[in-house]
Amino acid sequence: MARLALVLHAHLPYVRAHGMWPFGEETLYEAMAETYLPLLRALDRLWQEGVGARFTLGITPILAEQLSDPKVKEGFRAYAKDRLERAQGDYLRYRGTELEGSARHQVAFWELTLDHFHGLGEDLPSAFRRAQERGQVELIASHATHGYSPLLGYDEALWAQIKTGLATYRRHFAKDATGYWLPEMAYRPKGVWKPPVEGAPEGMRAGVDELLMRAGVRYTFVDAHLVQGGTPLSPYGEAHLGPVESGEATFYVHELPSGLRVLARNQETALQVWSADYGYPGEGLYREFHRKDPLSGLHHWRVTHRKADLSAKAPYDPELAFAKAKEHAAHFVGLVEGLAARHPQGVILAPYDAELFGHWWYEGVAFLEEVLRLLPRAEGVEAVTAKEAVQGPAVRTALPEGSWGRGGGHEVWLNPKTLDYWRLVYRAEGAMREAARQGILPPGVLRQAMRELLLLEASDWPFLMDTGQAAEYAKERYQAHGERFFRLLRGVSEEELKALEELDNPFPDADPRLYL
Repeated sequence: MARLALVLHAHLPYVRAHGMWPFGEETLYEAMAETYLPLLRALDRLWQEGVGARFTLGITPILAEQLSDPKVKEGFRAYAKDRLERAQGDYLRYRGTELEGSARHQVAFWELTLDHFHGLGEDLPSAFRRAQERGQVELIASHATHGYSPLLGYDEALWAQIKTGLATYRRHFAKDATGYWLPEMAYRPKGVWKPPVEGAPEGMRAGVDELLMRAGVRYTFVDAHLVQGGTPLSPYGEAHLGPVESGEATFYVHELPSGLRVLARNQETALQVWSADYGYPGEGLYREFHRKDPLSGLHHWRVTHRKADLSAKAPYDPELAFAKAKEHAAHFVGLVEGLAARHPQGVILAPYDAELFGHWWYEGVAFLEEVLRLLPRAEGVEAVTAKEAVQGPAVRTALPEGSWGRGGGHEVWLNPKTLDYWRLVYRAEGAMREAARQGILPPGVLRQAMRELLLLEASDWPFLMDTGQAAEYAKERYQAHGERFFRLLRGVSEEELKALEELDNPFPDADPRLYL
């Protein structure tokens, strides 16, 4: 029987205490309300129904740290109350109009959001931990701050990302992770490495897989083109205008020379969800993400037609939209059944950014819930966790360098817009190694410097500079983390250290000895 491994990757950069809107804390609050809490409600309903379908969820360490933070919890509570008041105002304004149904839906949604958050004790990581303990979901680990593995300048820097990430996972989820999401599915094998800009040494580097194995990780995921060649199907690229077919190699479990097992992304299931032309989120009945009410900022319109001007969008009908999500779920399961029939012993890896569901595609969590409800009755395929999927025979494979980004390489994160970023990263990584070796700085100062370096290394900053959507915010953020890092190395007072620890407070167990 074929196996379907559905994998969601939940990640947002560190925005706590670093701005509110449009690029700060509100991005986290939106994901909490529209993706993470609805996903937990879906898991609860499926559990009550006795549905046995399982999937895999990666919650990045920096996201878990923020979801557990008292300041974030307080901020989310205020955010949700504000949205409820806006929804109530919209309902009064739109009562008796064609937008009344959407406004009523918004009121109910935000009431439920507040009640659910309170009912969980405002503790989302613990709720996901309970779902894992029930056997519904497998939680996997990732780099501490989503550093871009192939371009980090030193093995010690990559090691610190991995080990800090795994320690954070254990603190939140009370077990050791064996599965791992490589940020941007970015991989580099063992070999001679030459830095793209000055600041880091050229020389022999350990493969990303070797460091993962050394840390206790046993499996991860890569894009299809790394195992089969061809053109990458990037979620960050242009719209794809034709059908795709995954090569036979993508249905195998692969084992690298280090022993790390790897699953490759299936292209058919990716296209069906990601594609601007063929994907489900472009359905006209679904809620339009980009048009907002001029007074409340809430969404009351539907996609209508993907290329329609925002002013031409029709009113949103929640009942019709969620019925369509069930239809699309049945279609998706049919697609998986077809793949399973052609590859009866294969593994179908369907990985997605979690925030696509619920946040970008409002009905997406309902779609996922229905997919999981239908899968136990599907023919020839079983929904499994990634840990289950990698068991059994494997094909010995050596992989090239690459990612799931545009062009299949590093160009999203390494281009003329980001060269200064990498120069700063390499300078800071080298300085961190030296400071850890010297052992002169007080432990608290060195630990805070490590936090600032980890935050500097987040792949989100070069990504945002490449897209241009939040380029100035990203530049300000990485420069500020770099400035604080070098200020700490020069020496700070106890008062300054305390202020920096309050501002950038993740990873209380950060261990500078990882750079030795």
